[in-house]
Amino acid sequence: MTLKKTDKKTTPSQIVKNFAAVNGTFTKSDARKALGLSIQRTADAVSVLQKQGHVRRIAYGLYQFCPVVEKKGVEVNDKIWKAMKISITFTAADIARLTDSTRGYVYLRFKVHAADGYIKRAGMKNTTGKNPEKIWRLTQKGKAKAQNPNVEQFKPDPLVMAAVNLNRLICSGVAVRDPDACEQALTFVEEIKNGLQDK
Repeated sequence: MTLKKTDKKTTPSQIVKNFAAVNGTFTKSDARKALGLSIQRTADAVSVLQKQGHVRRIAYGLYQFCPVVEKKGVEVNDKIWKAMKISITFTAADIARLTDSTRGYVYLRFKVHAADGYIKRAGMKNTTGKNPEKIWRLTQKGKAKAQNPNVEQFKPDPLVMAAVNLNRLICSGVAVRDPDACEQALTFVEEIKNGLQDK
């Protein structure tokens, strides 16, 4: 598995979110000690994640990661997804008419959706006295997304996952006692090494 370097601009809440995703349940103290954050930064990060719906408190001082979050989508974006869903093929102008939006805004959304693999080019449409328009269609990935466009699933950074899993094996002493766990720990070490060297 090839791992990418973690963005240097990663915020405390993103770091804690990765930690929470790997561990499932955690305390602020767990996160603070494992990630080297201050008490205040850890508390602020957990508070942000609670507001975003990524973690919830399940007991006093104990938090649980929520892998699937219902996003608060903007109404016009919901309309764009619904319009694309009912259309076999479409142009930015078609979707703009169906959603009471502007062609410019829809085109910007198309650029994002195309980059994410949700839509793909399906030809060109000739228009009288105007430049041809690009025709689009939903991909299989896009059709699946259109069923529930406001659901976001978070996947933790692979480098963070490897580091947390290695930490668990070493700190518990399992890697020393169990040959299989030792081999797994060495695998994590190699993954971390490759991830840090990856440019």
